[in-house]
Amino acid sequence: MIGRSGIGDWISASYEMEKPFLQQIPRESADFFLLNSQIREYEAGEAIIVGGEMGETFCVLQSGRAQICGRMFADGSYNVIAWLETGACFGEMSILCNEPINNTVIAAEDCTVLHLPREAFIKFLEKNPSIVVCLYKIAADRLRAKNQALDEFESLSLLASARVLPFIDFAQTLEKSRITGTVLLECEGVSGFIAFRDGRICCAKCGRLTGPDALEKMLSWDDSALFKLDTHLMPDAVNINQQADTTSLILDALRNIDEKQLQQKNQ
Repeated sequence: MIGRSGIGDWISASYEMEKPFLQQIPRESADFFLLNSQIREYEAGEAIIVGGEMGETFCVLQSGRAQICGRMFADGSYNVIAWLETGACFGEMSILCNEPINNTVIAAEDCTVLHLPREAFIKFLEKNPSIVVCLYKIAADRLRAKNQALDEFESLSLLASARVLPFIDFAQTLEKSRITGTVLLECEGVSGFIAFRDGRICCAKCGRLTGPDALEKMLSWDDSALFKLDTHLMPDAVNINQQADTTSLILDALRNIDEKQLQQKNQ
């Protein structure tokens, strides 16, 4: 992005979604950012910014990958909304809107992050108002990706990726909408299904595993899993007690998964 004199020029300026933020702004702006930012190191699993707190810095991921996470579940885990790659920026909305941070960002691996303090970020934008348009385009891309995932869910005919739309979010949507149907899941050549009746899980099967064991197996899959809802397919069997709501069943399953993993580590 080069220097522009009018809003029309700023809007028409070149923009590449995958290109690092600091490479898309004027050189002098990038230099200002680097001179006024603080470098911080984070270990995998460490929170970089925390949802609910007021944002005090605008961040650029200098190395590593990070996860944008939604609300925290009862077991302390988060649902992953999106991934941030090296060069991505985040944390701007809290400062621009003067509101608490919406989502927690957690290091998915060891990361180096540049933090530009609030006051310096505001000065940064005052000197380079065209960068606001760049930030808008970045926010629009993230919103577009999330909307696309939701569109895929609503179409009921396309595979959804756990990388874009976490299965836990998918299941909670089915629960709220009281959907009856079967979710077909696949991960690294292994397949299974989880059936819902009026939004509540009633049956699960994965290979030779059935019921709660099958549910735990599929919930332990990583974000390479794919899934699809078929509202015309329902198994005859019921092997999960429907008295518990879907969210509670999933949280219990995740807790069991964590306990089993801990036991394996201690053996």
